[in-house]
Amino acid sequence: MNKNRIFGIILFWATLISPIVSFSLASVIGEANIFGVAGIIRYSWVMLLFIPIGILSILIGFKLKNSTQKYKKNFIVSFICLPLLIIFGSYRFIFNSVVSYDVNEVSIIEEKINFEIPDGIKVATNKLHLYNISYLKIINSESKDMFEQEVGNNQLWQKELKPEIKSLLPLDIQYESEIFEYFVFFNITSNEYNISPLSGENECIFIAYDCDLQRLIILNDYKINIK
Repeated sequence: MNKNRIFGIILFWATLISPIVSFSLASVIGEANIFGVAGIIRYSWVMLLFIPIGILSILIGFKLKNSTQKYKKNFIVSFICLPLLIIFGSYRFIFNSVVSYDVNEVSIIEEKINFEIPDGIKVATNKLHLYNISYLKIINSESKDMFEQEVGNNQLWQKELKPEIKSLLPLDIQYESEIFEYFVFFNITSNEYNISPLSGENECIFIAYDCDLQRLIILNDYKINIK
């Protein structure tokens, strides 16, 4: 077996696994366990770095073809995997208008809830049609300690999420809230904390904190209409 053939086999397998490997890498770097899909999108451009592998597989395919050796699988795998890398690798730019990583957006939330969110954070915000969901990770140990002390001393933070409040939240937030330890539900319309709305349209904010992962989830611009 000559060098071109061996190189062709290596590139075939490298190209085949490139979408999976690059996506996994983006998930790890983007801390998908903290930021969910928004974290993966943030580093989706990593997948674009694997494009040269597919291009090399095409080039070696031409060499194999010219030397009358088996080449088709190098072309086929490249024509399948390259579009995947380009499409998914471009998500960071495609979803730029609906996913934000601007820390300054937290200041707007702070003004609404009348207490401070910790400094030294990373933020990813999904701007959905009916509400916004922000995922925050405290990356500064001093900020973490100060915030957890505040959470423990501030009566606004509840250790249990009331069933009547939980039922008002979007289903995905209800599911995610199971692994959090502290909660705040603020009704902006009535200026009440941790009380379920009784009637009418109410704009609300929901915040949950996970001590183990040092993360918060914030449901913002959420309107609850009770008839």
